[in-house]
Amino acid sequence: MDSIGNSDQSRLPALDSDLLLAFVTVADGGGFTTAARYLHKTQSTISLRVRTLEDRLGTRLLNRTSRRLSLTADGQTFLVYARRLLQLQREALGALSVSSEPITLRFGLPEDYADTWLPALLERFSAVHPEVRVHIHCRMSTELLEQLDDGSLDLVLAVRHAANSGGEVVGKASVVWAAHRNFHYDPGSPLPLALFPEQCIYRRRALQALTEQGLAWQVDSTSQSPSGLRVIVDQARAVTLSERRMLPPHWRMLGEAEGLPSLPPAELEIHRSPSLTHPAFEAFVNRLREVIAEALPTQH
Repeated sequence: MDSIGNSDQSRLPALDSDLLLAFVTVADGGGFTTAARYLHKTQSTISLRVRTLEDRLGTRLLNRTSRRLSLTADGQTFLVYARRLLQLQREALGALSVSSEPITLRFGLPEDYADTWLPALLERFSAVHPEVRVHIHCRMSTELLEQLDDGSLDLVLAVRHAANSGGEVVGKASVVWAAHRNFHYDPGSPLPLALFPEQCIYRRRALQALTEQGLAWQVDSTSQSPSGLRVIVDQARAVTLSERRMLPPHWRMLGEAEGLPSLPPAELEIHRSPSLTHPAFEAFVNRLREVIAEALPTQH
């Protein structure tokens, strides 16, 4: 029988959590620059950690070229296990924790989704994890993602702004032109609009669709707050954008009958910081997925 010192177990490579986290973050973020920003390390440190992990495993995990970075076949296989190892470490630490200090999860989402989904989400989560304090931050999606990048937030629900955003798509919502039921549409005049600021992906898509169709428009009002836009639209003098399911009863949809172009759906994504360390955070994400799936059952 082999002694403990000569056992096969002793020859297994050491898979340190910082090496695993660097690799998973590079894979999720699509590159070393994004991973370095998420983990608050230099790019060279992240690169070194991934190379160290590759050396210990004796295989290449990433294909590195001047234009793009991709996972090798071994990298795709190992990514599944790396995620499981990190999650198991978090669960083990959570199980051993005897601290009575509350844990804080910094969660960001747009204000209109906060009004719709937060009550059910917080009620379900708090019933199981009362030890976690959820700090809510409501901003536009682009601002929330910037806060996630700089480490100010742990988790974000946002509208997808780019094909390679790196988020987990969890739902699609229909977006429509909307106005008060007393609004009179005059095809001979520029379409009066009340919209979110220029960073809003809804706004950019809508204005592009109008321009491509050759329709005249003018932005009469701008507000960062959904409630601010509702007050403006309720004056029956402007058209805005709304998710169909959020349309107030005294508003109406505008579209083909008025000659307005159709709009692409809003894709909702979950973005998370790779530095999340408590197993309760995964439970929060699962409750968030549940709430969204119930509201958007046709998200597939």
